[in-house]
Amino acid sequence: MVDFYVFQDAAGVSMAAAELMLERAQQAVEEHGRFVLALSGGSTPGLLFELLAEEPFRDVFPWEKTFVFWGDDRAVGPEHEWSNYLMAHKKLLSVVPVPESQVFRIQGELGAVRATEVMSADLESVFGTDGIPRFDFLLQGIGGDGHTASLFPGTDALDAQGWVAPVIAPPANPAVDRVTLTFPVLNAARLALFLVVGQGKKDVFNEILSDPEAGSRYPAARVESEETLWFVDEAALGVLS
Repeated sequence: MVDFYVFQDAAGVSMAAAELMLERAQQAVEEHGRFVLALSGGSTPGLLFELLAEEPFRDVFPWEKTFVFWGDDRAVGPEHEWSNYLMAHKKLLSVVPVPESQVFRIQGELGAVRATEVMSADLESVFGTDGIPRFDFLLQGIGGDGHTASLFPGTDALDAQGWVAPVIAPPANPAVDRVTLTFPVLNAARLALFLVVGQGKKDVFNEILSDPEAGSRYPAARVESEETLWFVDEAALGVLS
Protein backbone atom coordinates (compact mmCIF):
# COMPACT_ATOMS: atom_id res chain seq x y z
CA MET A 1 0.00 0.00 0.00
CA VAL A 2 1.31 3.44 -0.99
CA ASP A 3 -0.26 6.65 0.34
CA PHE A 4 0.67 10.33 0.03
CA TYR A 5 0.01 13.06 2.61
CA VAL A 6 0.62 16.77 2.07
CA PHE A 7 1.55 19.23 4.84
CA GLN A 8 2.05 22.96 4.72
CA ASP A 9 5.76 22.99 5.42
CA ALA A 10 8.74 21.05 6.77
CA ALA A 11 7.60 21.62 10.35
CA GLY A 12 4.27 19.98 9.61
CA VAL A 13 5.94 17.05 7.87
CA SER A 14 8.32 16.56 10.80
CA MET A 15 5.63 16.72 13.48
CA ALA A 16 3.46 14.21 11.64
CA ALA A 17 6.48 11.94 11.20
CA ALA A 18 7.32 12.15 14.92
CA GLU A 19 3.75 11.28 15.88
CA LEU A 20 3.69 8.35 13.46
CA MET A 21 7.04 7.02 14.64
CA LEU A 22 5.91 7.12 18.27
CA GLU A 23 2.66 5.35 17.40
CA ARG A 24 4.42 2.60 15.47
CA ALA A 25 7.13 2.20 18.10
CA GLN A 26 4.57 1.66 20.84
CA GLN A 27 2.66 -0.74 18.61
CA ALA A 28 5.78 -2.75 17.75
CA VAL A 29 6.81 -3.07 21.39
CA GLU A 30 3.33 -4.23 22.32
CA GLU A 31 3.22 -6.77 19.48
CA HIS A 32 6.75 -8.21 19.51
CA GLY A 33 8.71 -6.62 22.31
CA ARG A 34 10.96 -4.22 20.42
CA PHE A 35 11.07 -1.49 17.77
CA VAL A 36 13.69 -1.75 15.03
CA LEU A 37 14.16 1.21 12.73
CA ALA A 38 16.57 2.49 10.12
CA LEU A 39 17.30 6.21 9.96
CA SER A 40 18.15 8.26 6.90
CA GLY A 41 20.68 10.99 6.27
CA GLY A 42 20.49 14.32 4.52
CA SER A 43 19.18 17.55 5.96
CA THR A 44 15.46 16.70 5.91
CA PRO A 45 15.23 14.50 9.05
CA GLY A 46 17.08 16.99 11.26
CA LEU A 47 13.92 18.65 12.56
CA LEU A 48 12.32 15.25 13.17
CA PHE A 49 15.31 14.21 15.28
CA GLU A 50 15.04 17.42 17.30
CA LEU A 51 11.34 16.82 17.96
CA LEU A 52 11.93 13.25 19.11
CA ALA A 53 14.63 14.48 21.50
CA GLU A 54 12.21 16.88 23.21
CA GLU A 55 9.08 16.51 25.31
CA PRO A 56 6.58 15.01 24.91
CA PHE A 57 8.24 12.46 22.60
CA ARG A 58 11.43 12.00 24.60
CA ASP A 59 9.62 10.92 27.73
CA VAL A 60 7.08 8.51 26.22
CA PHE A 61 9.04 6.88 23.39
CA PRO A 62 10.15 3.29 24.18
CA TRP A 63 13.84 4.08 23.74
CA GLU A 64 15.11 1.20 25.86
CA LYS A 65 13.44 -1.26 23.49
CA THR A 66 14.49 0.56 20.31
CA PHE A 67 17.17 -0.78 17.95
CA VAL A 68 18.69 1.73 15.52
CA PHE A 69 20.26 1.13 12.12
CA TRP A 70 20.85 3.37 9.11
CA GLY A 71 19.57 2.85 5.60
CA ASP A 72 22.90 3.98 4.22
CA ASP A 73 26.02 5.95 4.98
CA ARG A 74 29.21 7.12 3.36
CA ALA A 75 32.54 5.37 3.81
CA VAL A 76 33.75 7.90 6.37
CA GLY A 77 34.23 7.91 10.12
CA PRO A 78 31.47 8.76 12.61
CA GLU A 79 32.72 12.30 13.23
CA HIS A 80 33.15 13.22 9.56
CA GLU A 81 30.87 15.97 8.26
CA TRP A 82 29.61 13.60 5.53
CA SER A 83 28.48 10.96 8.04
CA ASN A 84 24.75 10.27 8.27
CA TYR A 85 25.36 8.92 11.76
CA LEU A 86 26.80 12.22 12.96
CA MET A 87 23.62 14.31 12.72
CA ALA A 88 21.45 11.59 14.26
CA HIS A 89 23.92 11.25 17.13
CA LYS A 90 24.15 14.97 17.80
CA LYS A 91 20.47 15.79 17.53
CA LEU A 92 18.89 12.60 18.89
CA LEU A 93 20.90 9.61 20.06
CA SER A 94 23.14 11.53 22.45
CA VAL A 95 20.03 12.99 24.10
CA VAL A 96 17.64 10.04 24.47
CA PRO A 97 18.21 6.85 26.50
CA VAL A 98 18.74 4.33 23.70
CA PRO A 99 21.17 1.68 24.96
CA GLU A 100 24.49 2.06 23.15
CA SER A 101 24.50 -1.69 22.46
CA GLN A 102 21.32 -1.21 20.40
CA VAL A 103 22.77 1.41 18.05
CA PHE A 104 24.35 -0.11 14.94
CA ARG A 105 26.05 2.59 12.94
CA ILE A 106 27.59 1.77 9.58
CA GLN A 107 31.34 1.60 10.19
CA GLY A 108 32.30 3.55 7.10
CA GLU A 109 35.86 4.15 8.26
CA LEU A 110 36.55 0.48 7.45
CA GLY A 111 35.84 1.09 3.76
CA ALA A 112 32.65 0.24 1.89
CA VAL A 113 33.32 -3.47 1.37
CA ARG A 114 34.33 -4.28 4.95
CA ALA A 115 31.62 -2.02 6.38
CA THR A 116 29.07 -3.96 4.31
CA GLU A 117 30.25 -7.20 5.91
CA VAL A 118 30.05 -5.74 9.41
CA MET A 119 26.57 -4.33 8.83
CA SER A 120 25.37 -7.68 7.51
CA ALA A 121 26.64 -9.31 10.69
CA ASP A 122 24.91 -6.65 12.80
CA LEU A 123 21.64 -7.36 11.02
CA GLU A 124 22.06 -11.08 11.67
CA SER A 125 22.67 -10.39 15.36
CA VAL A 126 19.31 -8.63 15.64
CA PHE A 127 17.13 -10.42 13.09
CA GLY A 128 18.77 -13.85 12.88
CA THR A 129 19.45 -15.67 9.63
CA ASP A 130 16.03 -17.17 8.97
CA GLY A 131 14.64 -14.87 6.29
CA ILE A 132 15.12 -11.26 5.26
CA PRO A 133 15.35 -8.66 8.05
CA ARG A 134 12.00 -7.01 8.63
CA PHE A 135 12.32 -3.49 9.96
CA ASP A 136 9.40 -1.98 11.81
CA PHE A 137 10.12 1.48 10.42
CA LEU A 138 12.32 2.78 7.62
CA LEU A 139 12.91 6.51 7.38
CA GLN A 140 13.56 7.34 3.74
CA GLY A 141 14.52 10.38 1.73
CA ILE A 142 14.81 11.09 -1.96
CA GLY A 143 17.48 12.86 -3.97
CA GLY A 144 16.97 15.10 -6.95
CA ASP A 145 17.98 12.17 -9.18
CA GLY A 146 15.38 9.92 -7.56
CA HIS A 147 17.79 7.89 -5.43
CA THR A 148 16.88 6.68 -1.97
CA ALA A 149 19.26 5.33 0.65
CA SER A 150 22.36 4.94 -1.57
CA LEU A 151 20.47 3.24 -4.37
CA PHE A 152 21.39 5.48 -7.28
CA PRO A 153 20.11 5.20 -10.86
CA GLY A 154 22.35 3.02 -12.99
CA THR A 155 24.38 1.43 -10.18
CA ASP A 156 24.92 -2.27 -9.49
CA ALA A 157 23.39 -1.98 -6.01
CA LEU A 158 19.93 -1.70 -7.61
CA ASP A 159 20.05 -5.41 -8.42
CA ALA A 160 21.86 -6.62 -5.29
CA GLN A 161 20.18 -9.55 -3.56
CA GLY A 162 22.18 -9.49 -0.34
CA TRP A 163 20.91 -7.50 2.62
CA VAL A 164 23.59 -4.83 2.32
CA ALA A 165 25.65 -3.65 -0.64
CA PRO A 166 28.72 -1.47 -1.16
CA VAL A 167 28.24 1.36 -3.63
CA ILE A 168 31.56 2.33 -5.17
CA ALA A 169 31.91 6.00 -6.17
CA PRO A 170 28.24 6.60 -7.00
CA PRO A 171 27.21 9.54 -9.20
CA ALA A 172 26.64 11.74 -6.18
CA ASN A 173 28.06 14.82 -4.56
CA PRO A 174 30.33 13.96 -2.86
CA ALA A 175 31.27 10.96 -5.01
CA VAL A 176 32.50 8.87 -2.09
CA ASP A 177 31.97 5.13 -1.61
CA ARG A 178 28.86 4.19 0.35
CA VAL A 179 27.07 1.31 2.05
CA THR A 180 23.34 0.76 1.62
CA LEU A 181 20.45 -1.48 2.49
CA THR A 182 19.11 -3.17 -0.63
CA PHE A 183 15.65 -3.42 -2.16
CA PRO A 184 14.94 -6.89 -0.70
CA VAL A 185 15.33 -5.41 2.79
CA LEU A 186 13.56 -2.13 2.07
CA ASN A 187 10.60 -3.93 0.57
CA ALA A 188 10.35 -6.40 3.47
CA ALA A 189 9.79 -3.61 6.01
CA ARG A 190 6.51 -3.13 7.78
CA LEU A 191 6.60 0.60 7.03
CA ALA A 192 8.71 2.91 4.88
CA LEU A 193 8.16 6.63 5.42
CA PHE A 194 9.48 9.10 2.85
CA LEU A 195 9.99 12.70 3.95
CA VAL A 196 10.03 15.09 0.99
CA VAL A 197 10.39 18.83 1.54
CA GLY A 198 11.40 21.81 -0.55
CA GLN A 199 11.11 22.95 -4.15
CA GLY A 200 14.28 21.09 -5.06
CA LYS A 201 12.34 17.81 -4.91
CA LYS A 202 9.29 19.07 -6.83
CA ASP A 203 10.11 17.73 -10.30
CA VAL A 204 11.17 14.23 -9.30
CA PHE A 205 8.37 13.83 -6.76
CA ASN A 206 5.68 14.85 -9.22
CA GLU A 207 7.02 12.42 -11.81
CA ILE A 208 6.87 9.62 -9.25
CA LEU A 209 3.36 10.71 -8.27
CA SER A 210 2.04 10.82 -11.84
CA ASP A 211 3.97 8.18 -13.79
CA PRO A 212 3.32 4.47 -13.07
CA GLU A 213 6.61 3.67 -14.84
CA ALA A 214 8.70 6.03 -12.72
CA GLY A 215 10.40 3.10 -11.00
CA SER A 216 12.36 2.39 -14.17
CA ARG A 217 14.10 5.77 -13.75
CA TYR A 218 13.87 6.62 -10.07
CA PRO A 219 14.91 4.03 -7.47
CA ALA A 220 12.77 5.66 -4.76
CA ALA A 221 9.67 4.67 -6.72
CA ARG A 222 10.68 1.01 -6.41
CA VAL A 223 10.27 0.95 -2.63
CA GLU A 224 7.16 -1.11 -1.92
CA SER A 225 7.15 -2.03 1.74
CA GLU A 226 4.10 -3.55 3.39
CA GLU A 227 3.07 0.07 3.93
CA THR A 228 4.79 2.94 2.11
CA LEU A 229 3.91 6.50 3.09
CA TRP A 230 5.07 9.77 1.57
CA PHE A 231 4.87 12.88 3.79
CA VAL A 232 5.34 15.87 1.49
CA ASP A 233 5.26 19.62 2.00
CA GLU A 234 3.51 22.04 -0.33
CA ALA A 235 6.78 23.25 -1.83
CA ALA A 236 7.76 19.76 -2.93
CA LEU A 237 4.31 19.22 -4.38
CA GLY A 238 4.54 22.52 -6.26
CA VAL A 239 1.74 24.33 -4.43
CA LEU A 240 2.19 28.10 -4.68
CA SER A 241 1.85 30.02 -1.43
